[in-house]
Amino acid sequence: MKKSLLFLFLIFTINIISQAQSVSYSYRLLAAEGCTVSISPTFVGDTAYLIVSIQSDRLVFNESPTMMVRFFNTDQLLQLSGQKISTTTSSGGVMVSNVFVPITEMKSMAMFKVTDQEMESFKLGVERIRLSTLPITHDRTFRNDKIGMELYYNYQKEKQKAKNF
Repeated sequence: MKKSLLFLFLIFTINIISQAQSVSYSYRLLAAEGCTVSISPTFVGDTAYLIVSIQSDRLVFNESPTMMVRFFNTDQLLQLSGQKISTTTSSGGVMVSNVFVPITEMKSMAMFKVTDQEMESFKLGVERIRLSTLPITHDRTFRNDKIGMELYYNYQKEKQKAKNF
């Protein structure tokens, strides 16, 4: 019973994510550990969540993921604890000069509960984000705000949609 409810919640969440506006960035410092991170705000009832998706060749969320965010022009640090939703793997390959080169891509998703006060901090702009992933921790520093304000505006839009239902 518990597993079927979790499965239905997962399907519902994935459906919401496909309709929600997301903020994403790519991080390709090293090709082996490069990834694309997508963050979508969503509401389930009155509870707000940030759904974080990592698409990479090897990075996945651990069983109890955490997200740490540092904001511009302040020493404020936000630490969110979440839960892992899913991890999927797709494999393929390409032929290069009669040599088959395998390509594996993994997509891992986690959800983090967030409050209105915590989301207000995103208006300051995100300077640094750290996600607890395996085999290495995903850590990204921004020179300019690339995701903070946009994520805050998307959160406000989703909040209005939830109220106007």
